[in-house]
Amino acid sequence: MTHLRLAGRGRLTDGGFVTWSVAEGARGRRWRWTLATGEGSLIHAALIELDAAGSFMRLELETATGMLTLHPGPDGSTAHGNVVRADRVDPIRVAWSANSAVAFRDDGFGTALTGWSGSGWVINRDLTIGEGSLDRPTPTLDARGIPILVDANEWPLEV
Repeated sequence: MTHLRLAGRGRLTDGGFVTWSVAEGARGRRWRWTLATGEGSLIHAALIELDAAGSFMRLELETATGMLTLHPGPDGSTAHGNVVRADRVDPIRVAWSANSAVAFRDDGFGTALTGWSGSGWVINRDLTIGEGSLDRPTPTLDARGIPILVDANEWPLEV
């Protein structure tokens, strides 16, 4: 089996510009991406790790507001982490199950990666988390599990 090791870029239908990489191995996939406005201003940078079955394992999200980490706990009934802000640390603890997913209020690319099915935990631009739904479309995944972007291009990652 050949593991995915790619990088790429493209636009979301709402105009956001995504630059991404994916490295796949026996333990799963590690996605890294940035989301910028059409004018080139960075909105956020993120990392998601998925296990070999495609289940969410870890999120790291950085914005001008702070740095968020989130991952399921050992028993699978909660997910926890924190948001490091300029003036404090806010702990995070939410109910979790095997069917739980996260979404990003303004990031269809990241939302497509997480297995979002319409409801669950939504991460807002200010790095707060709440239950909810989204009103923006997410890209369709291709046969490899890569979100389909407008004006997309991709390249192999060199080992």
